[in-house]
Amino acid sequence: MAYNAAHDKYRALWKRDEGPQVNGWKIDYSYYSPMDYGADKDKKYPLCVVLVGALEGLVKGLEMQANEMPLWTADEYQQRFHNGACYMMIPRAPEETGLYWDASQLVEPLHGALVDFFDKHENVDTSRVYMLSWCVGALGGINFAASYPEMLAASVLMCPSRTMTDSEALRVREMPIWMITALTDTHAIYPLETLPTWNKLKKISVEPKNLRRTTFTRALDVSLVPQATISSNHNVWDWVSEDGHFVGPGVDHARIVSGSYKGMRTIDGTGEPIRDPYVIDWLNRFTNEGRTAIRLPLRNHTPVEKAHIWFHEGLSHWGRVTTFKALGHIYRALGWLE
Repeated sequence: MAYNAAHDKYRALWKRDEGPQVNGWKIDYSYYSPMDYGADKDKKYPLCVVLVGALEGLVKGLEMQANEMPLWTADEYQQRFHNGACYMMIPRAPEETGLYWDASQLVEPLHGALVDFFDKHENVDTSRVYMLSWCVGALGGINFAASYPEMLAASVLMCPSRTMTDSEALRVREMPIWMITALTDTHAIYPLETLPTWNKLKKISVEPKNLRRTTFTRALDVSLVPQATISSNHNVWDWVSEDGHFVGPGVDHARIVSGSYKGMRTIDGTGEPIRDPYVIDWLNRFTNEGRTAIRLPLRNHTPVEKAHIWFHEGLSHWGRVTTFKALGHIYRALGWLE
């Protein structure tokens, strides 16, 4: 969670809309359409869907204000996508109701919002839908990818705060997935959450070379607002919003990356080092053509998995809701969200 006022010129290019009601819920979102800025009407363009972390959906529009992903609407990023442009969509979890992206009941409304978006924007290339997610949003990223593995061309999971279950990993075995985290993250504990998921994916993936894992020894701290920063080594998404800081070949990534990001190491699913880990270049390699839905029990397949999901989406969710609600009241009372 970060904010750079210099990027407001890109945020000004975005609009807002909402999806249809599904199972009692609607998902509203911010979006960018390249068709509003001269994109070729005879071409199809990818769509990047971004699920943000908790507290970034406290009010409508904050999901775009509280991070730097709108930077991807800048020309130097847009032109690097397939056909030279990309749609962007940042859905907002209805946090005012106590639901965050870790809540599995939001999967179907999010799917409905995406299908509705396709209907409204005929130039979306539905074979190139990419989902990027972080923190609690990455739990939503896991839920959605396991629910609709045939829909996503690739997924980027940043510092997810729970592991995939075995049945979830099996459902996404055809999907290219990039996991990004800090070894010293104090919120999403690497050996307890990211590493077990990575080991499952390597073992079960149809094509391990389509997997990637990036780790840092030092990442950014979290700050939803400038007045409140939490020391955490948790924010790896600013690195993604600058597409690996777009530094070009020859940089000693293992030593230091852009100041606060240190000790970066990227490997694929075979253990091969990746020297120039640009997220957009990686996404461009993939479509969902030929992808099949892995028709297995969707979730909670075993008693152990049921307990795992209950802990993270029941007990832990209750703790998050309680904490985030209190922080939201404090931020509003202090005028930090005005």
